[in-house]
Order: sequence, then C-alpha cells, then structure tokens
Amino acid sequence: MTGLPVFFYATMRLGAKLLADTLLRIRDFEKYGVYAGFSGRHGGLSKDAFSSLNIGLHVGDENQVVLHNRQVIAHDLGISDMQVTYAEQIHGTDVAVIDELHVGRGHASLQSAVQGVDAMVTKVNHAALAIVAADCVPLLFADLRHPVIGAAHAGWRGATGGIVTKTVETMLACGASLSSLYVAMGPAIRGCCYEVDEPVISQYKAAYHRIGKKPQWQPSTKHSHRVMIDLPTLLNDQLISLGITQNRILDTAICTHCMDGYYSYRKENGTTGRHGGFIALRR
Repeated sequence: MTGLPVFFYATMRLGAKLLADTLLRIRDFEKYGVYAGFSGRHGGLSKDAFSSLNIGLHVGDENQVVLHNRQVIAHDLGISDMQVTYAEQIHGTDVAVIDELHVGRGHASLQSAVQGVDAMVTKVNHAALAIVAADCVPLLFADLRHPVIGAAHAGWRGATGGIVTKTVETMLACGASLSSLYVAMGPAIRGCCYEVDEPVISQYKAAYHRIGKKPQWQPSTKHSHRVMIDLPTLLNDQLISLGITQNRILDTAICTHCMDGYYSYRKENGTTGRHGGFIALRR
C-alpha cells in the first residue's frame, strides 16, 4: 500500500434534468471499493446566493432543490441518495458509529440527521457518509485494506478540540489499521484568508502544544492583534502525530474564500450554500 498514487480528478456530466456536475473524486480509492469526492457549487438547481449545487438543508434554500442537488452527487458516486448519512454538525468533536439502522439518516431532512456529532464512521457495505461545509474543513477517511470509512467536519473548535484524533480512534475500534488508513482534506478557508483573534489563537496554540509542535501562523497585515492560521495544516500535523504518514494525507489545497467554485460563509457574510465531502463503501 505504501506509495499508492492517489489524485483528484473532475467528472462532468450533462443530462436532461441535470446540468454540469463537477465532483473532485479520489480516483485511486475506487480500486479498493471506496468511492469518495468533494462537491463544489456548480451543477445544481439552486438560485441566487445558493447557486447552484447547494446541499445544505439549513441555509434557507428550497428543500426540494437541495434534495435534487444531493441526488446529483449521489448518482455520480454510483449510489442512491437514500444510502447517504448526514450528521447534525454542531462544531463539536463527537463521533457516531453508523450501523445498518442509521444508514441514510438525514438524507431528506434536518430532523433525521445523526444528532450531536460532527464525525461518522461505518463499516456497513454500500453505506455512504456526507459532510457539509462552507469554509470549515471536510475530511474523508478510508482504510484501503479493511472495510472501514469515516467523515468529519472540522471548524476551528473541532480542529483544536481533536476531532481527527477521535475519528481515527473510532475507526481503529471498528477494525481499521493505522498502516492502511488514508485521509483526504477538502476545500476550506486557508491561511491566506483565515484571520483570527482570541479565543481561537489560544486554542490553536494549545492544540499544537498537545502534539509537541510550535504553532504555525502568519501575522495579519490588517490588524495587529490578529493572525492568519491554516486549519488544514493543523489537521495534517495532528494526523502525522497519530502515525499517519504524509504520503497518506491528501489535500485539495483549495481555498474556499479566494478561489472560485466553492461556498464561503465568511466571504459571503453568512448567506450562502454548502458544498461537501462524500465517501461510500462498495465492496
């Protein structure tokens, strides 16, 4: 498994009812029965601030349009939208293990989503996990030897609180092996655009202290008491501290704030849609 070449590619499809759909897929996962990728904001039916592939049911978009957009992505992953499980996502660090009874929760309503968690793990064949985001980091986890997958949502609270550690620990408890575990980080606001102050700075320092490393940041050019931090870098360093080697950590390197094609809560002053990360087990 060492040295497995993993890369992202975009797929585009046109249909009578489905406009162009762009999905960044992790192609080489597929030979191991794991289908995963990150959606953008193009290829759906949403309008105005949510244009056009919004998958967030909680942002004020029309529910039926959002459900259509979710179906588009599920179809491109070769699964039914009813197999996709969504979490409530409360900016915490709790992880849920998804069994057969939980598969598909949240796919059609907010109320049925897995409550109180920001990460999910499953070993159920033909199950899929979804994370929605608009600046926070969507993470996808896959053991390419053992049938265990995971997905996590990491904003600054989740990242500094150790959500990746808890997700990996839960995967190991479900039968995953650290030596064959891969992690992909999707589009997120990056250090070029993510300006923060307290209490984020203190929590960021503490998170680095726990892994025995010096915090990495740049001073803000606009405000003397603020700094620019990169959450994917923190998450990457946390994963390495757990024993996941750098060649098994994948990063889209896309900034949602300054690069086109993705939703940004900060740039759009809170009125925007959600893109997401999706991962399915098909073995």
